[in-house]
Amino acid sequence: MTIESEKMPVDAGQVEADTDEATATAGPRRLMSARILLPLLTLVSVAVASGVYFGLYRDDLRTDDDAAHAALDAATSGTTALLSYAPDTIDEDLATAKSFLTGDFLAYYTEFTDQVVAPAAREKSVATTATVVRAAVSDLEAEAATVLVFTNQVTTSADEPDPTARSSSVLVTLSKVEGRWLISAFDPV
Repeated sequence: MTIESEKMPVDAGQVEADTDEATATAGPRRLMSARILLPLLTLVSVAVASGVYFGLYRDDLRTDDDAAHAALDAATSGTTALLSYAPDTIDEDLATAKSFLTGDFLAYYTEFTDQVVAPAAREKSVATTATVVRAAVSDLEAEAATVLVFTNQVTTSADEPDPTARSSSVLVTLSKVEGRWLISAFDPV
């Protein structure tokens, strides 16, 4: 036995009317969703853009002239302290110098001065005085700075009682630690 399906005639006008009705109902729903979604997306976009702008790109808010002067002062004072000492006050001089340092450079300086500088200063009466002639901020960020420092240094010792003058330049790298600029690297140029 064969079952034949009965084909119902399709009314083209009815299909068109059903499609128009579905479109008419979906239109207001889409429009309502767009009215809610668009302001929400705008608000989220503004919040993200503001966070990126003020968090990443506005370092200049934290690196103004006062920050540059503070970094410059720390680099010049620290350089003078690092390069100046006398045999009679070597322990105090080195302690003062260390107060300007941080991180690996502090560890290196401590070891170097304990093993080389302090014994030489005591045994050979080495005294040196450094003065900063010029200094300029090379790079400044919120938590780090680089300062180019030009120094004159005068050294005397028991072996060389006549003062020996020497000029040098140093690239001083600073890190901000608990609100204070400290030397984290000291590289002759």
